[in-house]
Amino acid sequence: MSDIRLPVILMLEYDPDDRFITSTVFEEQQYQVHLEFVNNSKGLFGYLDQCRLSNLPYPAVIVINLNITPVDGREVLKQLKANADYLHLPVVILSDAKDPKLARECYALGASSFIQKPDALTGTNEKIRNFFRYWFETVVLS
Repeated sequence: MSDIRLPVILMLEYDPDDRFITSTVFEEQQYQVHLEFVNNSKGLFGYLDQCRLSNLPYPAVIVINLNITPVDGREVLKQLKANADYLHLPVVILSDAKDPKLARECYALGASSFIQKPDALTGTNEKIRNFFRYWFETVVLS
């Protein structure tokens, strides 16, 4: 039996309810990925540094909640895209905001995608299903 590692989605999400909903949907859908959560930017960069220093695979996709504190998602995105070691990693920004200027700003900073969080659980299921299809069945990840 071969040692097959599942692709990792590294999610910067501090809200325990959002973490629970996201992991529940992934488990129910039986997606063949490993969902790894970090609470803050220090945890995110610690995880990535561990991958780099230990020669472990980087996450397939990084998902960042825009409204994290004390450093917001835009600043984390800037830091990621300023580091040559992490420049290749796709970064998806999640936000409650419905401001198109915010999405444009995140794209200008290097975001691969900008997703508005849905208001209802049914919308959450559909968004996660579309997210998974796009990132793991449609695009080519390194």
